[in-house]
Amino acid sequence: MDPLELSARFALPPNSRRYCGKRTFAKALSAFLWARSPSSRKLLESELKKFKAHYSYLSLIARANNLSPFSPGVSEALWLGNKLLDKVRNRDLQKLIAQDFNGPSLLAPKKARAIASLIPARALPHHSFHPLFIGSITGVVRRSLPVADSCRPSWGKVVSANGQSALLKSQTLVRKAGTLILIPSLRKVKLSCAGIQLISSPKKGDLLATHWGIATMKLTRMQAKSLEKYTKLNLLAANTLGKRLK
Repeated sequence: MDPLELSARFALPPNSRRYCGKRTFAKALSAFLWARSPSSRKLLESELKKFKAHYSYLSLIARANNLSPFSPGVSEALWLGNKLLDKVRNRDLQKLIAQDFNGPSLLAPKKARAIASLIPARALPHHSFHPLFIGSITGVVRRSLPVADSCRPSWGKVVSANGQSALLKSQTLVRKAGTLILIPSLRKVKLSCAGIQLISSPKKGDLLATHWGIATMKLTRMQAKSLEKYTKLNLLAANTLGKRLK
């Protein structure tokens, strides 16, 4: 999938809730999906750069691999996981949090530095990292386990579907005996968001990625395995901390 489109599909669900990005984003994405012209692409790229955390992570992964933020593989690394994540140094991830995520309407400098100092060496800038270790940098949504479960990109196999929604055999983030784990569960997700149909006619057995209760894209088996792998690596890193997600 086009890396710009991949990022945009995952950005749409939280944007529709007014958690990040600008209100003009959905219109830009709709125009891009309809026309796929140079001008619509340029507009969508401009809108994605307004997602502070999202674009910061893309830039971090890109710099570590001598690429640009929307180069092939970079969006996939952030949202699904791939080997580009392995090139990101822990100190650069800490620096990103301490320097880029503080300021007016963002984290207080002292809080950003404190969070950065706790990041374990095994943590990777896959998007599961953000809800597990940081949460909203603008404070628009309170950090909690259910919020982290919604914010992390997840995967699931279609059990049944209609034109509006699908029931997936998926997983839920829970805490047992102080440890964060994923347990099997059924998850009902919508197939469209902000008037944009993201998934059309899914079939039983299809693998879908989801974000904030929205199915964002169809996955190959390899992509689903990567998403699972990098999510579990960040869970393992999160469970090494003394202060756990409440």
